[in-house]
Formats: sequence, C-alpha cells, structure tokens
Amino acid sequence: MPKRPATILVLLALLPFAASSRAQVDAPPRPKASLAHLLRYEPTGLSLPAPYARGKIPVLFIHGLWSSPSSWHQMIATLEEDPEIEGRYQFWTFGYSTGDPIPYSAHLLRQNLEELRRKLDPDGSDPALDRMVVVGHSMGGVLTKMIASDAGDRLWRVLSDRPDAELRGEKDDVTLFRSGLFFAARPEVRRVVYIATPHRGSRFDRGAIERVGMRLVRVPDPLRAAHRRLIASNGEGFFRDRFRKALPTSIEELEWGSPMITGLAGLAPPPGVRVHSIIAVRPGSPPGDRTDGLVTYDSAHVAGAETERIVATGHMCQDHPEVINEVRRVLTDHAKF
Repeated sequence: MPKRPATILVLLALLPFAASSRAQVDAPPRPKASLAHLLRYEPTGLSLPAPYARGKIPVLFIHGLWSSPSSWHQMIATLEEDPEIEGRYQFWTFGYSTGDPIPYSAHLLRQNLEELRRKLDPDGSDPALDRMVVVGHSMGGVLTKMIASDAGDRLWRVLSDRPDAELRGEKDDVTLFRSGLFFAARPEVRRVVYIATPHRGSRFDRGAIERVGMRLVRVPDPLRAAHRRLIASNGEGFFRDRFRKALPTSIEELEWGSPMITGLAGLAPPPGVRVHSIIAVRPGSPPGDRTDGLVTYDSAHVAGAETERIVATGHMCQDHPEVINEVRRVLTDHAKF
C-alpha cells in the first residue's frame, strides 16, 4: 500500500465532527462527515454536553483550527473524575467552521453566549454564570481573547483608515461587519487559559499543510456576498487593498504578520480578567526557535500572564497529562475566589 503524504495524515488526524448549528442545552450526537465538506461548511454552535446546572461555574472550551469540540473529550472526562472540580463546574464547548474569518466566528460565539444566557438565566439570578472560565486551544485561544477583550477601533483600522461612521451599505451588512470588529469584553468571563495559541500568527502557511488547507476551506457565500456589497457601496479608497480584493479565511488571517493577526495581537483582557498560558514546546527544539511544530514560543507567549506553563510536547496537546493538570490547577484556584 503506498504511503500517504504526511500532510494528508495530519488532516485526517484532525477530522472534525459536525457541531450544533445554534446554541443548545442538549447537544445531539455529531455524525462523522467527509473532510472537505466539514472544512467548507461545518456549522457553528455553543453546546452543553450535560444539562445546565444552576450554581456551577461554566468552563467554556474552544477548539483550534481543523479540529472540533470532540478534541476536548479526554480533558473534560478527566476533570469530571475530580469531585472538587466536577462539583463546582459545568463544561461547555463551542464549535465553529474552520474557514470562516476569525472576527465572524467570535461574533457568532458572542451571539450564542447572549442567547444561552437569556434562555438559562433570564433574570440574572445565577451568580455562577458571571464567573466563567474560557479555555482555548490554538485558534480557539484567539477567539477566547476576542470575547474577553475590548476591541476599540483596533480591528477597524486593519480594514480602513477612514472613520467607521462613514461606512455605507445595506443595514444588515453594516451591522454584521461592525459586530465582528467593534466589541467589548463579555462581562461573565473572569479567567482565560490559552493553550498553544498563535497570538502573533503561525508560519505554517509556508508549508504544504497550508496549501492543502486553502483548497479545502472557503468563506460562506452569504458572507462573501455581504463583503461584495460593502465594497461596491463604498469608494475605491475606503478599504485597504487586501480587504478589497477578498474576504480572508481564518488560515490567511493566521499567517505570521498578517494585518488581522497583528491587530488581534494588540488586544488584551481588562485588568479584572486573570490570564494563564500553557505553551507547548516540541522536545529537541533549538533554543532560538522553540516551537510545537506549528506555533513558536514567541507567538504563544503572553506578556503579563499570571502564570505560564511550558509543556514538552507538540501542538495537539489537549490530552497531555501536564496540560490537563495545569487546567485543573487553574480551576481549583478559581473556585477559591
């Protein structure tokens, strides 16, 4: 039997399951589907694997690129075996489509959180929901930062040097794009944990994985249509050239030095949110180029993080015992406050 190329093996190893199309209290089983179909059209959604438990603090897990909520099964199962953790926390997951622009996925997550909060706690009487911990792996860490930070006009400046008040277009298009670029930190998020997160991007775009991935992902047609209408409704010099030409996928946005990842790198949670970082460094990495195979230490490092834990492993590290133990330590500490 001929040997499969390493890039195909990587993609197959990261085969996701379909996620919920909207926020759900009881998530349905996620059937397997073809790789190309899921990378192009994978639905999004916030899911509660177990029924909502009033008085328990939510821990929200956000997966990374080319992955799915199922990547957290081992960590969640291990944490649930600890009576101190399971007795105080409930575990939620968020799934998103790999190809969607990062600001759009973060917008969907904020929408889901608002919807679920209205459904579960309409009168705001459960204080545990205001003590949420968010754990993000890889690109999920970038989404984590985007729901725990105030954007100001930093991301708008990535797209245009004109005042945002001058943006013209159909009302729904303008509202959608504004919601992805202008946002405040979600008030219920009190602590975040970044795992192997490319805060400054990744150089994987230079390799075959990126070339294979770019042929498999695409921005959804409605989003591309809204982009075209906004470009047509505003003058030629209103948007920067890169945004005028095409609406980028998340893979393009994660390229080292891309305008969007550079803008996102400047975001930081407000002082009241506690930050922890778990960084994977592949054994044998040279001192000047420490990496997990996809994300370098320099990209994953967060200045001012309360704690930073380095684990000797590769990028897909959610199941590593040291990573799980560090998340357990953070949760144990969080329960004291």
